[in-house]
Amino acid sequence: MSTIPAALNALVALAERAWPDVQVLDGGPTNHVQRDVIEIGYSGSPNEPDVRSTLTREQLDMQPDLERYDVMCLVSAWRGDTRRDGRPDARTTRERAFELLAGIRSELGKDSRLGDTVMMARMSTLDMIADQTSDGPVCTIRFVVHIDAFPDA
Repeated sequence: MSTIPAALNALVALAERAWPDVQVLDGGPTNHVQRDVIEIGYSGSPNEPDVRSTLTREQLDMQPDLERYDVMCLVSAWRGDTRRDGRPDARTTRERAFELLAGIRSELGKDSRLGDTVMMARMSTLDMIADQTSDGPVCTIRFVVHIDAFPDA
């Protein structure tokens, strides 16, 4: 057995608690993505896994294997805003993307065990991608939630 399905469910619920008025997707995008979106269990790339897991034996006795895995997630802010000079306002999207990330991180700090489904969950790495599109600036932050857990035997 694995804690991955329960942890993904808990991470989706955590993101919804952090941002009840923001679109939270369980997995990849749909055709109807809003200006602010949070995607849990999605790497953003077809060539990368959405979850990467490793099982290790921690004791020489009959203890269950320790399950360690990384859940890939995204927050994205997309605006058609422009500055007074008419140029796209990348600053607004960047600040909003980091605001979304901070809300998730705050909720994760309050519930690092994801409702007792895991031993520990924490943000471990992030990559920021900023772009100018024909619809305005977009800022996407890919982040990893690292999880340690002992699955039920």
